Amino acid sequence: MSSAVATIEVGTSGFSFKDWIGPFYPPGTPAGRLLEYYARHFPVVEINTTYYGIPKAKTFEGMAEQVPEDFGFYLKVHQEVTHGRENPEASITQLYEAAAPLKERGLLRGFLAQFPYSFHRDPDNRRYLARLADLWGEREPLFVEFRHASWLRPEVYQALEERGLGYVNVDLPALGQLPGPSAVVTNGTGYFRFHGRNAEHWWEGDGQKRYDYDYSTGELQEWMARLRPAVEKAGRVIIFMNNCFLGQAARNARMLQDLFAELA
Repeated sequence: MSSAVATIEVGTSGFSFKDWIGPFYPPGTPAGRLLEYYARHFPVVEINTTYYGIPKAKTFEGMAEQVPEDFGFYLKVHQEVTHGRENPEASITQLYEAAAPLKERGLLRGFLAQFPYSFHRDPDNRRYLARLADLWGEREPLFVEFRHASWLRPEVYQALEERGLGYVNVDLPALGQLPGPSAVVTNGTGYFRFHGRNAEHWWEGDGQKRYDYDYSTGELQEWMARLRPAVEKAGRVIIFMNNCFLGQAARNARMLQDLFAELA
């Protein structure tokens, strides 16, 4: 598989973790310079803290100052958009305005909307998704992650494509109605998130336990063939490791980079 077909970028879902000091960041790295170090190793980052609270523009301005001009940010929309779903427009506007420093520097690549497992494919939720697409308008691309397998249908992919929404492919434990592996591209960019396969703690564990998983080289190699359709169809493929406990995401992201380098 040649990476010349598409630009392939690998990063992690977040960068500011105390337990990455040692496993990834050199001891003594100041908290305010973590992103600067991260950006030397990865070309993209997914910001997940925006799901819990929307920071001031000054926060994003500080991030922009630590990365090269060809770096890319993907921001997770606030939980009001995906879980509350009462007043998504206000939340969308607030986040987009706060992210202005990234947009002005050409660093803002897109947004992630991660819906919960309880968000099944039913008429009400389909209508909400259509409403969200209308609210989103002409902003940077919005990528949608479903946690329920009822959405894994060709007609869903077609509807996303018609509305300009991206589809998020996932690696998850093989449990219940969690989605299985896929390589769907609906808006020109292949988006992949690796959450780990910690089946034992997925339903009942806290955030740390749920995402405590270290991919083996063999497990990552399995994805090389799966990724082929996306690499051949998309102009860009981005992959984020979300198994962030103890720096495992950064380690696995580097392993993926090495695998792609071998295939180039």
